[in-house]
Amino acid sequence: MKILEKDYQVNSVRKALDAGVNSIIALPTGGGKSICILKLCQALSDKKVVVSLRNAALVPQLLHTLSVNGLSVSVVKSGYKYVPGGDVTLVMEQSFGRRKHLNIRCDVLLRDEYHVGCMGGVYIAMREELSPELIIGLTATPIDRLGVYIDPSMQLIEETTTKLLIDSGELAKPVYKVPSLSQEIDYSAVKMYRGDFSVSGLDLILLEHCSLVAQQTLDDALSQGRKVMLFANSIKHVEALSDAFDLLGVKHERVHSKRAIADNDESIRRYKANEVRLIINMSMLTIGFDDPETDCVVLARPTKILRLYLQIIGRCLRASKGKTTALILDLAQCISTHGFAEDYRDFTRKTAKSAAIMSERLSVTNIAQFVDGEFTFDESIERKVIKKKPLRRRSKPRPRLDTIKAASVRSPSDRAEALLRLNPKMEKLVSTIELVNSVYDQQNETFKMLDEEGMVKLVALIGFAYSDSLVDSCTNLVEALHDKNQSIKGLLPKVSNLITSITKRELVGNT
Repeated sequence: MKILEKDYQVNSVRKALDAGVNSIIALPTGGGKSICILKLCQALSDKKVVVSLRNAALVPQLLHTLSVNGLSVSVVKSGYKYVPGGDVTLVMEQSFGRRKHLNIRCDVLLRDEYHVGCMGGVYIAMREELSPELIIGLTATPIDRLGVYIDPSMQLIEETTTKLLIDSGELAKPVYKVPSLSQEIDYSAVKMYRGDFSVSGLDLILLEHCSLVAQQTLDDALSQGRKVMLFANSIKHVEALSDAFDLLGVKHERVHSKRAIADNDESIRRYKANEVRLIINMSMLTIGFDDPETDCVVLARPTKILRLYLQIIGRCLRASKGKTTALILDLAQCISTHGFAEDYRDFTRKTAKSAAIMSERLSVTNIAQFVDGEFTFDESIERKVIKKKPLRRRSKPRPRLDTIKAASVRSPSDRAEALLRLNPKMEKLVSTIELVNSVYDQQNETFKMLDEEGMVKLVALIGFAYSDSLVDSCTNLVEALHDKNQSIKGLLPKVSNLITSITKRELVGNT
């Protein structure tokens, strides 16, 4: 079988081998990790290569890919007869501990979905037992639950991004929809657990909205002919949503850990065979599930974990014949938390929670302007670009700070309009402060946040002494404080000092 590898796949493999050190190849979901594994195995034909897998569904898929391309394969997994001596050994990681007696030789260890359990005891024990000379991991999301690079001891190799693959047609173009339902639910009282919302706390809210979620999914996706994966919060949530779809007469499948393996397998088979066009799951189809015909994901649960969000939306982005767009239907405020699939994310950032969502320009500042209508990433950027108006002599005095403060307590729609009136540099500053605030809020470090009154005063202060260079300096100041995990609560005196120093410099320059 002729494999049509892409340049970014070839370059990723070459760089990993040339590096000579342990490394992680980062490829977006749908970027062809299986092809990279094949090319690595072919290039390492003189080595004993072990491929460690976490998802059982990938074993037959990868076994087929390697075998039809001329490599002999030994498989270590229940249900397979182990025949030693293959060019490559596929190991189901969870099965390895019971098969140490096989004495598998390993010069190079390739590990798929490297972000899953790479700091866990099962993987570490297997790695120590095999003692490879070289380790190469592959993943779409090389970050931990907090958004920080997963393993600083390994070199990151990133030859492409999701946006580049979308622009080149390698992935489907996402369209986004944020129904008003998603904006009306308040999650602020839900407790946090391990960096995300408590499952039981979310259930108290989400179980009340199942009928609305089902109707919204029917109206916005199923009735438009889309094939839908819905991601729920818990097993209770899956079952409640299933009941809601039953009441609407919508045929569907569901998978979760309390169902028999055979029942889950049959549900997945029926979905992939297009016997039904909706499958509801809780966590089980987040990683490694491959159905290119899926052209919609429904986010029916919020999450603070960027990695989970990216894995979920990646399920519908794979290219397929006749598939032009993929709908990301957000019923849980995920886009306003994490941004778009196309956003650039620096996976090597080492600052705390959600650090990877800090991009040079956050795409989503005000999701309110898009509510109830489909939109694309490009449209969101266009709406944020505002032409700078020519300077005009003010006929009225500037507003007082207390007037601005009173105006700040207004409805979200008014606030959206107000932000749109800011010029792009000021808007970027406000976006950056809001983003840093959200990071500190997730860390339960609210004492580091700049409150709304402080934000209003800061905007007013900069407005009185406005210059592009001043706003750029203020934005850099906020980002520098965040990088050091320092408080931004005291921005006002810092900005005041900044204005003073800039004014002094200009005065000296004019004398």
